[in-house]
Amino acid sequence: MSLHEDLIGAHPSNPHEFARWMDCSDFEPTDARCHRALTSKLAADEPALIQWLAEKLIHHHYDQTKIERLKQRYRDAGFPQYAEQNRNLPRADKTKKGNATEILLIEYIESCQGKSLVKAFKLRYNPNVDQAIKGDDTLMVDIIADDKGNDSLKIFLGESKFRTTPVKKVVDDITESLGKDKLPLSFSFLISELSRDPATKSVADLLDSFLISEIKSKGDITYTGLLLSNTQTSTVVERHLTTDNPELIFISAGIDNPQTLIDQAFIMAESMIANPETL
Repeated sequence: MSLHEDLIGAHPSNPHEFARWMDCSDFEPTDARCHRALTSKLAADEPALIQWLAEKLIHHHYDQTKIERLKQRYRDAGFPQYAEQNRNLPRADKTKKGNATEILLIEYIESCQGKSLVKAFKLRYNPNVDQAIKGDDTLMVDIIADDKGNDSLKIFLGESKFRTTPVKKVVDDITESLGKDKLPLSFSFLISELSRDPATKSVADLLDSFLISEIKSKGDITYTGLLLSNTQTSTVVERHLTTDNPELIFISAGIDNPQTLIDQAFIMAESMIANPETL
């Protein structure tokens, strides 16, 4: 197994959307870097890709209860005002790009793991939808039971950024934010959110029984950086990537026009929310 696969798993295979969308190249790792390059096989305005991302935007911004309420109110005369009052999708350009890139990182890690991980959908609870939420971009947990029934945790901690043009500074910013001494900031928030739902309270109790310092000391935190930018992204990352963290994998995602993809996906997501009977 390669270092890349040991850290986050193999690139997903068909029929997963990431396999249809992206080619994957794992660069030879060194003591200072581990780099996986994703390169788009599709145009940024490919309809099925935009549809897929729009659905993910809604899934990460709206819980099912809010979706059902939108459906119930859809035929009311005041629905447009109600939908606006309960809007969770950002319209600020910077926030849209940040949220979409964060969602892509979450979805990619889970696709490589081949399963859903324990996480809090923090974008659903943002009181100011047009501003970014502070804290970890990505925090997910895998609960692993050994053959004796003993549980252990694997934590995935991530930082994601969108740039129209990739440059050394953004590579440095991501790697510095995921240094070897970095610990999750949102672990207690995750436990708190899981505790609210009776269906996940036992998971919250299990997570609460672990100490982050002990998890880290066992090497069970994987750090994942993602830079979403243009088709030169992998070249820039491979040239400038260096880190002191042996548990960090850096993912470069290069597409022909990333701004178009995100803009079109949000337009479609807004349209779907405006007609929630299709959800």
